[in-house]
Amino acid sequence: MKKPPPLRALALLLALAASGSAQAIPLTDLFAGQSITAGDKLFNQWTLLFQDKSDGTTVKTDNIDVTALNDGGMNPGPGLSFNILNGEFNVSGDGILAYLDFMFGFHVSVLDPTLKIKDNSLTMGNAFISYTPDQNNDNGSYIKEKIGTAAGQNDLGAKNVEFSLLNDALTSKLTDSAAFAPQNEIWVTKNILVWATDVGDSAGFNSFTQRFSQVPEPGTLLLFVPAMAALVGIRRRKTTTA
Repeated sequence: MKKPPPLRALALLLALAASGSAQAIPLTDLFAGQSITAGDKLFNQWTLLFQDKSDGTTVKTDNIDVTALNDGGMNPGPGLSFNILNGEFNVSGDGILAYLDFMFGFHVSVLDPTLKIKDNSLTMGNAFISYTPDQNNDNGSYIKEKIGTAAGQNDLGAKNVEFSLLNDALTSKLTDSAAFAPQNEIWVTKNILVWATDVGDSAGFNSFTQRFSQVPEPGTLLLFVPAMAALVGIRRRKTTTA
């Protein structure tokens, strides 16, 4: 059997890798040691840091699917989509304070040394609140995120998104971003809190997405400019000869 040309073989491998990374991976599997790749970014070392629920149960991480986002180019960049199934992050009020508190972290690194991580964003999706207007309610969903050069640190930035109701006043901040200098690797720590008070009230959300914008390594640009200048010179010489 004739072997495919090297470039074609490489293209096939890249296509297979891209199709594989688009498959959803349960958060359970990531906590068990699996990793996920989006573009040239590797997301690994997933760790469950803390969880607590007012009803004494635990979050079923099989109900949280993580999918690679490869369509962001340089900005907003590659990222991850978290899809929460079966109302896993929904909370119903118990008349006192019903809540879900869930914290986890992961590591992000570059596979292509010519591209560095520059800034990231967080967006909450499909958030909802169900309540009876009585000027005395407190329900909502909140995600706080820290970005650091080491696990648990926030030296590169912090951000939060929130969809909540307090005494009939709505707070809706569904997108936030953090800006930092280009990095080869970063650590992300995410704390999710969902709560509801009055019986019959509820709150929750069904998805959130992350993007990690990227920039070329400065040294790569220095090599790229002379190469382009050389190509322009060659083209001009050919035009003159013709």
